[in-house]
Amino acid sequence: MGENSTATRPRLGFFGGTFDPPHLGHITLARLAMEQAKLDKLLLCPAHHAPLREEPPLFSGQDRLGMVRSICMVNPGMEACPIEVDYGRVRYTYETILEIKELYPDYDIFLLLGSDQFSRLKLWKNTDKFINLVHFLIFNRDSTTYEQAPLKDIRVTFMNNDLINLSSTKIRQELRSGNSSDSSLPKEVSKYLQENNLIPITN
Repeated sequence: MGENSTATRPRLGFFGGTFDPPHLGHITLARLAMEQAKLDKLLLCPAHHAPLREEPPLFSGQDRLGMVRSICMVNPGMEACPIEVDYGRVRYTYETILEIKELYPDYDIFLLLGSDQFSRLKLWKNTDKFINLVHFLIFNRDSTTYEQAPLKDIRVTFMNNDLINLSSTKIRQELRSGNSSDSSLPKEVSKYLQENNLIPITN
């Protein structure tokens, strides 16, 4: 990333998602974002319910937040953000970013986002209310190459990441069937699921 007038300001990353459950792919991307964007802090924010997702979460908001907190405890610089879970309703990204900006007025905010969602940015609610407040940090979700942003006059950096070959849908299916998916989950998440009697899970 090039030098600019705010190069000396601290950098705050924001990584939102359902985290249902948080898996090793999420952690890999979070660590890579901190390294490549030189972030001072990265907030991991579980959504109560993602606006563009039809399927309800498998785990409650509080449990997903608990799992994220367990991960942050062993990853310096990462911090669980309870804002969306605490509101207990669908919350649009622009609402959360405006609140984050108020909480961290001295930080430059980097919004970590998958390339698939980035390509749908025009469909987001009130995009114009926050795109000038963040620097988009985009990670690849598939082999598609994105050479330009879907909207004009936004700050964006495309991360250099390997594709993550993990499916949250498959992980949830395995958990429902009574498999712990230990190979796909951080050990802190597996421990949280076991200690809180969340596996095996039945419908």
